[in-house]
Amino acid sequence: MALDYTIMADGELLKVTTTGFDSSVDEAVSYAESVISACVENQCRKILVDESEMTGVLDKVSQYEMVQRLVTLVPYDLAVAFVVNPSNFEETSFGTLVAENRGINARAFVIMQDACEWLQQQQ
Repeated sequence: MALDYTIMADGELLKVTTTGFDSSVDEAVSYAESVISACVENQCRKILVDESEMTGVLDKVSQYEMVQRLVTLVPYDLAVAFVVNPSNFEETSFGTLVAENRGINARAFVIMQDACEWLQQQQ
């Protein structure tokens, strides 16, 4: 597995720290399913995903496919903030745009403080 991640619940916030790289859509979907499952299990409404140490993410076409496969798995309204390495920002932003167009409140950031402030503003 090219991804390594930890998941920790902190009240209504789920904190995810991820390193490595996305090697396939299937791996990325499996990773996201684990995050969604932990969110549901801990009744979290917000997710902060720190991917700033990831060395590579899926390309735009694969981001689209991943979101298409995941959108029906999100059981309730969530706010999801991704903090990414600047070199991965374009691809991740495309993925969050696809998610937003399908009703998921997601946004990509390169600065952790910006992501935390945005999450605090979410209902």
